[in-house]
Amino acid sequence: MTRVSFFQEGKLFTGFRAEGHTGYAPAGSDIVCAGVSALLQSTVIALDELLGIPVELKTEKKTGLFICRLPAALTGEQQEKADLLFRSAYLGLLRMANEYPEHLRVAIKGGAKDAEAF
Repeated sequence: MTRVSFFQEGKLFTGFRAEGHTGYAPAGSDIVCAGVSALLQSTVIALDELLGIPVELKTEKKTGLFICRLPAALTGEQQEKADLLFRSAYLGLLRMANEYPEHLRVAIKGGAKDAEAF
């Protein structure tokens, strides 16, 4: 199962942590895994290329770990735009989790205390 937690500071999303393998189908033909990967990777690409925000990333292929966090020094406008991208991914993943509850869980966690350090 893949678990995705979105980090939230106040009302704004500040990152996510995904871990695990969905187990829906063998590697290379797992549509749930492909959907999760596409949404999260698109979010990271948009943060970088559209908003110019150099996010902090950590990945581990073996465990399926994928962590993305915003840097501390952002303007209010950057934070709001980043929040919109994170919320878009969250809503897409939530819809997928409703369709494949045995393979995907999505949650919101509060603040930095829930965002495991690199």
